[in-house]
Amino acid sequence: MAHPVLWKGKTFFYPIGNTSAVCLTQDLCPSEKADVLLLGNILVEWRANIPCSASRKLDFTCCDIESAVIARNVILFTLLADEGAVQKVPQIWNIFFHFYLDKASHDLLISQCRRLVELSSDLDSWNNGPYGHFLRMCTRDTLAELRRLWQLYIKTATCSPSEAKAFESSYAADIKASKANFEFVFTASRAAGPLSMYALKMASDHYNIYWETGVCSAVAKRPLEASHPNPTLAFSMVGDKFAVHYGTDILSCFHLAEALVTQSKLLWKTYSNPSSPSPLIIRFFVGDALGFCQALGHSRTTKSTSTPFPVAPWKSACITFDPNAYRTSAQLPAPTSFNVIDTSNLLDYLGVLNIIAVTSPVLQRTPSATLYTEGLSSGSPENPLAEQLCGDIATMGLLLGLIPACFVLQFTNRSNMHESIVRLSEHASQNFERLAWKFIGGAEKLLTDLDCPINISAEQLAGVFFNIYLNMFSHENVARSIIHYHRRSFVEILNVVKRRVITDWDSTMNMLHGKILNDRTLMLGINFYQDLCCQLHLLGVFDVYWLSLQEMLPQTVCVVLVVPRDHLQPLLPDLDEAGTPVLQCDLRGIATHDKFSAINAVFGTITTSGQGDSKTAAIQEDATGRHGTSPLVVWFWVPSIVLVNERYLSVVLSVLSTPATCTLATKLSDLSIFRADLGDEQLVHILRQRPNTGPESPNEKKLQISSRPMKTSGTCAFVTLDRECKSPLSFTTRVDIVDPDMKASLISGATPTVNQVSMHSIAIVLGDKSLQLPFLLPIDAKKSKLRIARKSLYIEVTLPLKLVLGETDSDMFPVIPQGGDLALWNMHRINLDQCIPFSIANEKALGWVNPHVSLMMSDRERRIPRGLTTGSTLLDVKRSLHFIFGQASGLAEGKPPLGYAMQVKDEQETFVMFYITDLRLDVGSHTMVADAWVMPSSPTFEKAEAFSQVVGYLKPSNMKMLGMGVEERKAWMHLLVAATERCRTWEHKTNCEYRIQGDIPLTLEPDESSICSCGAGVGTESFVKKYPMLRPLAPCVTRAVISPLFALSYIEKVGNLEDIASNTPPTPAPVAMMRNVCAACGKKGGDRASGSLLNCGRCKVVRYCSQGCQREDWKRHKKSCVAPSS
Repeated sequence: MAHPVLWKGKTFFYPIGNTSAVCLTQDLCPSEKADVLLLGNILVEWRANIPCSASRKLDFTCCDIESAVIARNVILFTLLADEGAVQKVPQIWNIFFHFYLDKASHDLLISQCRRLVELSSDLDSWNNGPYGHFLRMCTRDTLAELRRLWQLYIKTATCSPSEAKAFESSYAADIKASKANFEFVFTASRAAGPLSMYALKMASDHYNIYWETGVCSAVAKRPLEASHPNPTLAFSMVGDKFAVHYGTDILSCFHLAEALVTQSKLLWKTYSNPSSPSPLIIRFFVGDALGFCQALGHSRTTKSTSTPFPVAPWKSACITFDPNAYRTSAQLPAPTSFNVIDTSNLLDYLGVLNIIAVTSPVLQRTPSATLYTEGLSSGSPENPLAEQLCGDIATMGLLLGLIPACFVLQFTNRSNMHESIVRLSEHASQNFERLAWKFIGGAEKLLTDLDCPINISAEQLAGVFFNIYLNMFSHENVARSIIHYHRRSFVEILNVVKRRVITDWDSTMNMLHGKILNDRTLMLGINFYQDLCCQLHLLGVFDVYWLSLQEMLPQTVCVVLVVPRDHLQPLLPDLDEAGTPVLQCDLRGIATHDKFSAINAVFGTITTSGQGDSKTAAIQEDATGRHGTSPLVVWFWVPSIVLVNERYLSVVLSVLSTPATCTLATKLSDLSIFRADLGDEQLVHILRQRPNTGPESPNEKKLQISSRPMKTSGTCAFVTLDRECKSPLSFTTRVDIVDPDMKASLISGATPTVNQVSMHSIAIVLGDKSLQLPFLLPIDAKKSKLRIARKSLYIEVTLPLKLVLGETDSDMFPVIPQGGDLALWNMHRINLDQCIPFSIANEKALGWVNPHVSLMMSDRERRIPRGLTTGSTLLDVKRSLHFIFGQASGLAEGKPPLGYAMQVKDEQETFVMFYITDLRLDVGSHTMVADAWVMPSSPTFEKAEAFSQVVGYLKPSNMKMLGMGVEERKAWMHLLVAATERCRTWEHKTNCEYRIQGDIPLTLEPDESSICSCGAGVGTESFVKKYPMLRPLAPCVTRAVISPLFALSYIEKVGNLEDIASNTPPTPAPVAMMRNVCAACGKKGGDRASGSLLNCGRCKVVRYCSQGCQREDWKRHKKSCVAPSS
């Protein structure tokens, strides 16, 4: 297993999730089929926000280790698919959310469970039933487990009166015991997004009512008719009891409420017609997320439905997929790779490195493919992402191939305002962060191989690995209660990197081996050394020399330890009290003490057959688990030589020491649970293969992980790290000159030049020809160094990385061609018509707007003095956005302007005008957006004619003009392309300018349009309704979504809301910065006889044609007139 085995002591049931709904297809191209893998996700969440696209096919594969979560969701989906679902929505709501049910809801639940039991006798019966065309089971074991739970739900309605009374009594007692003993529980306020400041008390009040009454209500008294315990909440992995987590509140996923009463009625009706192929398929798997991903990769590589990966921890059976769906000859084969993988907040339970290691191989290699992670952990929000990754973010991105898209471009469209608000309270206990991970380099359209390898020297790569090793196991020195990694986890990471790098691997591993063997930093490092070497061999990463010293022995063997129940039973209360301690096995001798953390455990009986090398073992798993009477069987791999080096060895099952096990340490000698002599043939078995399997060859073991071939050659950049082998400094690449003209120029002595083409690419220019080279991370062409080989005809260029905060280039909003469509890399798509508009009529209700948009700026950015330009293009854009939202909300001047115009101070023409029809809530990203209509500058007769008809309305008094520098103007021209693409409901035409010219944006010239014309005039009804006087412009405007660009709280500190409320960050002067235009009447300088304008004496920025105009404009201008900083 990729994660340590935990004793399941204090655990909880999470039936409805703890975060609000998200849109899972928001990063896909509109024409792209959605193959979505949900790991540990509450399935109903995604129903609320999936954009309605009749052409998009949706295929969801849903994995959860808690079978009760999936059993409940299948009940929900089948009820919604049935005839008459609209009339039953109140009862369906109750079944899914309430602790107690009325008779009608309870009867509906039991009736549906009976029907599901009848349909689920086997996979064929289910697949041929009324729901099989859109609800599928990945394995037979999944269907059997769901059927078991449905039968338990039915049993609660058929038991005797005395049994029913006992059930009701224990159910009520468990609810009372489970409720949080906190004065305030307002985690559900996160669901209100930017308005969460108004939801804190409401969330706390609702939580108390919900847990006291067991129903969703505003009245603190349960209705008399709600008297039946909800059986779907009474059975889970915790046992046959109510064990719902104390923080559960249905407001946390309130988007579901909207989905159930609106969209679900129609969407599910459409999907539930078995006579035609369904545009929606949902597949279910009950089991471990890490093992499931590895099994999917194994199946895709080997074309086999049988895999060697256990269903879950504490299970002996391995994952075997349904052949009718996963064999290659299946009529409609199930996906084994995905363009969307959502992991909910599993990183808090499994560790982000474990998640990346197993999901990366099954993530499709496209620019739009996205891995989502959520962190909902306790502790300081300033804990850097680098700490979770056990290394520098850029370095780990290069090694693993995945990186947060927002890290590269230094902004996100998703707001964390709720976390900032809660941090002001003494009750803050969690910090939430959702990240979208993309393939590194995917923002560069020139990069066509998203598995592009990298080259690192063996010495530096060994240094990186050693740093990761020390960080992953730092808990062995500084005790922590939450442990996610063991030596197997580390080797899994090495295995991923091995397939991405071109280097001398054996030299790398020999140096790493030496560093680890000689390390004394980790106090227990040497104790886990044998475990590490064993795992390196099993995964085919590296073989240490001494593994083969005993030629007559296999390199590794499997040790099985049987822990008798009568020895374990008395220890259960103490183990449970410790929560979820990590279990491990030891081999202890007179002079040695080796620890092995990559173990497997299951309750059951073991049967052996054969002797010596042919000995095998079979485990009959006890379905009742820890509640039964069977012994505990534990097995793990060890190097064979370890068993022959010591004469007396004992095998020990023990608990890893953490702060949570301090009390346990007083009751268990050296934290040992059980010990047996290695020679005890009743309790210890030595096998050449693991239990429940036949003999395996080493290649079969290695195939468990190696789902992608190792890179051995190819054009790649050489990465140079700093001295500590922590952070990347530069890329070096060699370019062979093959073009005849370039060869001639080089031989003749011409000096090549290096030009920056984009954030990620350069052009090497020789004469009239050039070569463009893409790189995986932003680079700085101005600081490039060249090495020219005129005889050998190659050029070697070294480029420093450009990752300093605030130094992003103007092309920070990449739009990438993908399969005839366009992909966005760090700005998600939005269905504007589904985003709720909000009124700005009541200024008192908009108290959240300024703090919200002010969180765009980090503390570092807030300290930068205002000016026309700040030296940071991203900050310039942010300040313009702050100004726009302040004006559009009416908070700046009381009334929003009619429109906005943008112009560079030394350029004569406005390069774009836009009009905002609504401010809307993007609830999935907890932010606000502007519903805008843009009209770029371009010299066409149609635009000139239309503009002439409305120019009388576009006066300086109702138009706001934003002045800016050239780099910000270029950034806005990039941003407009992304902004129009984000909300696109139309298709790009065959003669689209993007296709014909091959450039996105089309131009960066101020007097030409950067966006294509395909969307011009499409869907302009709302524009005309809002601005009827501007109807002539309707054919010329294109809809766009403008949203804040928030600072990254995991990289730098974001301003305290108390400071923001009292000290609004600097904003650009209203386009007073249009140097050749009077800010009052709009006259150009040339209109006056003198041909010049007068500067405002204070700010030196705004200009007027006369003192009269200046006096007339002072009431408005004084709000933003500030003397320039000295």
